[in-house]
Amino acid sequence: MSVQNKQLGQKAILIALFVCIIVLTGFSYYNYMESEEKVSFLQNEKSMIIQDLEQIQADLSNLSDENDVNHEVIINNKKRISLLIDSIRILEVDYNLLHKYRRELLMLRSENRILHRKLDSVRRENILLTKEIDSTKLRLVELTRYSNTLKKSNERLSDFSDSLINENIELSRELNKSPIKIANLNASAYKERTNGRMLLTNRVSKTDRLRVCFVVLPNTLLQEGEQVFYVQFTDPDGMILGDSQAVDFNGKEIIYSKKIVVPFENSPLSVCDFIVVNRLENAGDYMVNVFHEAYLLASSDFELK
Repeated sequence: MSVQNKQLGQKAILIALFVCIIVLTGFSYYNYMESEEKVSFLQNEKSMIIQDLEQIQADLSNLSDENDVNHEVIINNKKRISLLIDSIRILEVDYNLLHKYRRELLMLRSENRILHRKLDSVRRENILLTKEIDSTKLRLVELTRYSNTLKKSNERLSDFSDSLINENIELSRELNKSPIKIANLNASAYKERTNGRMLLTNRVSKTDRLRVCFVVLPNTLLQEGEQVFYVQFTDPDGMILGDSQAVDFNGKEIIYSKKIVVPFENSPLSVCDFIVVNRLENAGDYMVNVFHEAYLLASSDFELK
């Protein structure tokens, strides 16, 4: 082999070695860059998973303040997250571990959403329950007021009833004391016309006569002869109308509007008489009472407008 051929062979070998060195250098650089990207990717993924886990952990802490029903589940999940975060930070993470951590993260997110739905349901139930309680309280207040009103009304009715009973008892006593009985007591108002004719009216402004009529009933226990009746007319204010004379019966004074003397023959006797009134002003219920001596025989009322 010539010297020239040797030199060519050596150059070829050197070129081949140089190419190999370049190829190996490029391959090493590629592997290095790929490794750096892998490490950077894994680190970023670790940080993101840790960040997501910390957010879930903070959310669970907020849920624990208003979720007594699932308190134990929340505490257990917070412990799981704490252990998982510590494990991710300590261990060297590869793709397999990263996949495992992501599955765990998805599971925790799913459980957290379930807890939120339960809490939302409890909140809605609490709102409805609060509204129902408020409505019940309002109804209770209304019923209490209504009950108190009924109680007061019943007390007034009871007092009024007792008063009526007492008055009826007293009236019954008064009626039973007198041997004379009367019936069909009624009173009415009249206007006297210029021709002397009496015209029935129910107007206060037109009234100038008040008429009373009643029937004296027979009684075999009563002696025949003159009997005296005292008629008492009163206006709506209780003022006695007419002459307003007074008569005393053993210390009991009767103020009357007119005295009527009738002959009693122990047979039914119809009695009617008038009193003169001037300038009646009060509209309302007027009353007529008929007495025999000090005993009230009967009462009746009539209305003038």
